[in-house]
Amino acid sequence: MNKTLLALLAGIGIGMLIAPDKGSSTRKKIRGKFDDLKEQAEDEVSDLVDKGRQVVKASKAKIADALN
Repeated sequence: MNKTLLALLAGIGIGMLIAPDKGSSTRKKIRGKFDDLKEQAEDEVSDLVDKGRQVVKASKAKIADALN
């Protein structure tokens, strides 16, 4: 996933830089794309943390059942 994300960012950056647009506009577009990707990554990390908590909770329940 890491390589895919880097390739995506590189492709977006190159595409935006060679596009016929003002520099300030291009920078705003790059910043917007970066912010979108950052938000997506934060959402995925949050989902992963939630899944991890569920696994820990289920594991604790199994251990408690095994000890009883």
